[in-house]
Amino acid sequence: MASAKSASSMLHSDGILSTLPESTSRPPSPSLPEIPTANLDLTFSFDSILDHSNGPDSRVENVHKRASNVLKLTQENEKLKEELRAMTARLEAAERKRRELDERKQQPAEPLSAIPR
Repeated sequence: MASAKSASSMLHSDGILSTLPESTSRPPSPSLPEIPTANLDLTFSFDSILDHSNGPDSRVENVHKRASNVLKLTQENEKLKEELRAMTARLEAAERKRRELDERKQQPAEPLSAIPR
């Protein structure tokens, strides 16, 4: 019955229910061989990982994409500058017309007799 008790579920003092036999719950004996460590090189950097995933072709492709984006942005910038010049010209013309109208209002009205018929 003692062997049946050791293989059955046991409640330890820390409250953990164990279903393992008592012989496996003991710490390992010092006569066990050491597990050899693996000779793994884990000295990777992010750059080395990214360099392997991005070959030389993708670098050239990225440069071409950037050049294309720069060209598009340059063209859009020139277009916006031209629109700004046109808006500035319209605004200056409207201000000039407004000043002329204000100057006419400030001049005294000519008598009707002075207007040629």
